[in-house]
Amino acid sequence: MNVKQESNFEPNKDDIYHLTSYTWIVKDFQDIYCHMDKSQFILSERFYSPSTPIMKEHQEKRDDNIWRFLFVPHGKSEISKEHISLYLFPLKNEYEEQNGICYRQAIYQIEMFVHNDKRTSLIDPKDKIYNHIAKLNNKYNRCGEYDYCELKNIFPKDNDKTEKTDLIFKIQFYYDKNYTIDIFPSNDIKDNSKDSSLSFENYFNDENFSDITFKFSCGSEIKASRLVLAIKSSYFKALFNGNWKESKSPIITIKDVKYECFKRMINFLYSGKLDSNLSFEELKDLFIESDIRDIMELKKAVSTRIVKHVNENYWDEILLMGWQMKNMEMKQAGLKYFSEHWMEIKNSEKMNNIIVNSNFDWLEELYKAKLFGVGK
Repeated sequence: MNVKQESNFEPNKDDIYHLTSYTWIVKDFQDIYCHMDKSQFILSERFYSPSTPIMKEHQEKRDDNIWRFLFVPHGKSEISKEHISLYLFPLKNEYEEQNGICYRQAIYQIEMFVHNDKRTSLIDPKDKIYNHIAKLNNKYNRCGEYDYCELKNIFPKDNDKTEKTDLIFKIQFYYDKNYTIDIFPSNDIKDNSKDSSLSFENYFNDENFSDITFKFSCGSEIKASRLVLAIKSSYFKALFNGNWKESKSPIITIKDVKYECFKRMINFLYSGKLDSNLSFEELKDLFIESDIRDIMELKKAVSTRIVKHVNENYWDEILLMGWQMKNMEMKQAGLKYFSEHWMEIKNSEKMNNIIVNSNFDWLEELYKAKLFGVGK
């Protein structure tokens, strides 16, 4: 999930300058790859980049931005080729926490090196500099690529993944005066996303009333109005208000988001309506996208649909989503199923999935649900 208006752009060398860099070494990747499950990931230690330089008199000095790398050794399961996934994960700093700031911009470049006893090699050098707006403290909003590097570039011998190998990731942060946007405290920006009284259903995907086109890798397109999206979503308002390439471009390429999912989200902003008979996977993707873009009404509507899918197939995923996304409705539905079907699920693979992915507080909630049940 994941994204996102993330772009490869060509900055003017006179307008961009280097802020800082960070290097993360993942030692003995061969062991990590062999012993970690497909769903597991590794987080780097916290590292920091300077906040946007103060360019105006009214701007306050802000704390450094906090980041972590999120590394998935087995990559995204939907992709057939063997690969790794690498993401940049934002965490709120004290200034952002106190001022209710929910978004942060990152202009960055990542290089990857493979080190073994024979050599240290730069893998697939990418000259791309990414410009990304991230939602803070959201598990599913990460800057990066789900198919960052194919495994054959790390282990050239397909059948031998035992050679001692370290991975080195180096990130460079930049500032560009032409592409950096001002993200103000939330009380400085009026949130119009709650204005559900306005309906633009008859104008959805109508070329005569559109000034922006979203393009997808599958070849499909969605046409929309900047004004409508800005009225309905604070995320799109911040995006289109920014002084960077996508804010003025008539075309935005959407990566790592399915066309149908994005179309349902935009259609909801226009009509306030949600398709019926959506599958659990479709609802899950839509919930994640609505959370990333802070569309609270859609998020609530999708959550209500998701809990109707609590059964032997999905109860564990819904419970984990409830915990991870701090969604009480999904959490309660998952705990209720757990409590009422304990004898059937206690030795199941899904029960093991819950235990492996739970923290102490979540395990305590499971224990209480087993002992006392879950109220309505």
